[in-house]
Order: sequence, then C-alpha cells, then structure tokens
Amino acid sequence: MSPGRNPFRRLWSAWLSRRLPPNRRQTLSHRSVFIRPTALGLGYLMLCAVLFIFGTNYQNNLILALCFLLVSLFNTTLLLAFRNLAGLTLAAGPGHSRHAGEAVPFDLTLTADRVLYHLELRFPGGPARYVRKVQPLARTVQVQFPSERRGWLRPGRLVVSSAFPLGLCRVWSNLDLDQKALVWPAPAPGTQPRQALAPDPAMKSDQHRPGVDDFHGLSRWQPGQSLARVAWKQAARGGEWQAKAFVTPQGLPSALTLDPSLPLETALSQLTFQARHLFHRQQPYRLVLGQTQYGPDHAQSHLERCLDALACYPEAP
Repeated sequence: MSPGRNPFRRLWSAWLSRRLPPNRRQTLSHRSVFIRPTALGLGYLMLCAVLFIFGTNYQNNLILALCFLLVSLFNTTLLLAFRNLAGLTLAAGPGHSRHAGEAVPFDLTLTADRVLYHLELRFPGGPARYVRKVQPLARTVQVQFPSERRGWLRPGRLVVSSAFPLGLCRVWSNLDLDQKALVWPAPAPGTQPRQALAPDPAMKSDQHRPGVDDFHGLSRWQPGQSLARVAWKQAARGGEWQAKAFVTPQGLPSALTLDPSLPLETALSQLTFQARHLFHRQQPYRLVLGQTQYGPDHAQSHLERCLDALACYPEAP
C-alpha cells in the first residue's frame, strides 16, 4: 500500500516532518534515535519470561538469578546500542547524475566524536550501504537509489540503523537531508538524422585538433614529452630539440534537434545517444532545443550541459 493511501504512514510522515525537519547536516541525539527489539531480541525476552515463570513456580533461586542476569544484559544492550548511534553527524553531499534506469549515488559525509561500529545506510526502496567503522575523522560514503525516469530525483528520507553489539535490538533514525540529483534520459540508438552546420569562417582554425593522424609541424620540445616525438634529424644538425606535432581532422560540427515525428521521450533518448556518440568521437556538435542552443563544442562540460538540458526539457535546467 502506498504512503498516500495508508493513514498510519501519513501520520508517521507528518510526525517525522515536525520532529526531524529537513536539514543538510544533522547530528543524532535522543530526539532523533529510536530503538526496538529485533526478532532475536523478542525471542530473548520470551526466554527470560519462561525462566521467570519456572523460577517462581518451582521456587528455584538459581533460575531466577539467571533470569535477572539475562534481563540486566538486555538492558545494558539497549544502552550500548543507543550509544553506538548517538553523536553521529551526517552531512549531505552532492547527488551524481546518471541515466534513467541506473542507480544514482548520493554522497554522505560521516563524522563522530568516538568510534561507531556496523552502521547500515539506505534510502527506502534502495540497496543498503554497510559501514563497518566510523572514526572521528570525516569519511565520505555513497548510498545509491534506483532511478526510473529523467528529471530531478529526490530519494526521500535516509534510514540509519545498527544492531550492534549483540543484535538483540535495533537503533535507527529517519533523516531528511534534502538531497536531489538530476537523472538524464536513457540513451537509445535510432535513425534520427544529424544535420551538418554551415562552415563558419571564424572556426577555420578549429578544424583540426591534436591527434596522431596528420603531421602538422614542429614545436619546441618540452621536458617530459615522449622521445619518440623528437625531430632527430634537426637535432643531429646541431639545432635545438624540436617535437613533431600531429593533428586529426575534426570535421564540421553537427546539429542535434528533436524529431517531431517521434514521441518526446524517444526523441530525447535518441539525442542523448547521439550526443554521447559524438563526444566519444571528439566531434563538435550543437544541441538545439526550441529557442535555446548549446555549443558547438566537444568537451566533457558541454556534454553534461546538453544532458542536463535534455533531462529538464521542456523546462530550463
């Protein structure tokens, strides 16, 4: 049953919002740490109850002493479990963009004033991230959350829990660190044509890029460059050391536009695939979305800017 249809979950979420409001940095205390017995702990308490009944029924002091010893051990476990989680400070880091259908990692920085053991971090519906030890030094971990569609993704409240030291009880907290990440469209190959932009006289000097295909000329050799690039014939004539420079033809930039004959999500997925394909080929391209244009360029920052625009289309990123 979804949280919107379950009255108990609605009341629980409203109570958590009042008690633990959103904050990108939170320290666990008695207001934010909850505790409950585990299945093993319930069986342990039932054993104590059975021992108490037998001890009182048969007036056996040894059985009663064992019962009281076990109860005191359980009470000590409650205190140690709470101490293992209280004082933990969690700071929200950035969420890393991924394509739809991939797990999105969110950064979390953990610090504590003492050593904490065996923590479990997870978002509802996501995989658990186990942290064996948290020391006073800050430690950054990633907790993943599955994505289904493009756009902004909010993973919800982070569940921090631990069953240390004996597994008889579980302490936990439910924190809203106000994290979000942008999910890009899933790349999908297609037959959408690409248009070549008209030659621009201002871009003539950019028609080649450093590479290994064509010899371009000689330049001053710098320490650290490969000796295979040294022009040994010129060096043998008594001249200064020079390095051979090679270039690779870059070609005209391509224009990527939405195909109006395709569904919007399909067209965005195909544009995502083409942008990544041109980036890996180091070929410049321009993305045109409505009245907004991006590029032309072939850098990593240009690719991420285009993917952000595709993820937020038709809204601005």
